[in-house]
Amino acid sequence: MREMEFKMEIEYEQIKEGAEVNVDEGYLQDGLVVYYTIVPAVAMSANYTRQEALKSRTGTVTNVRQDRDSGAFYVTVAFDG
Repeated sequence: MREMEFKMEIEYEQIKEGAEVNVDEGYLQDGLVVYYTIVPAVAMSANYTRQEALKSRTGTVTNVRQDRDSGAFYVTVAFDG
């Protein structure tokens, strides 16, 4: 199991602990860098190397927390593989 954190600027009721989410994969720098977006485009991951790419595009939300300083939400998603 692999966990990944996503930043979400505003709260969405559908994104809560236990929810299943799908992600889209995007590419930067001619495919050398990948990033993920929770569908429908509600939260975005950090950038990862191609070797760190996910094997599964479906995961389960394990935590949602709000940053007190910025007000942004951080969503932790667990993926198989």
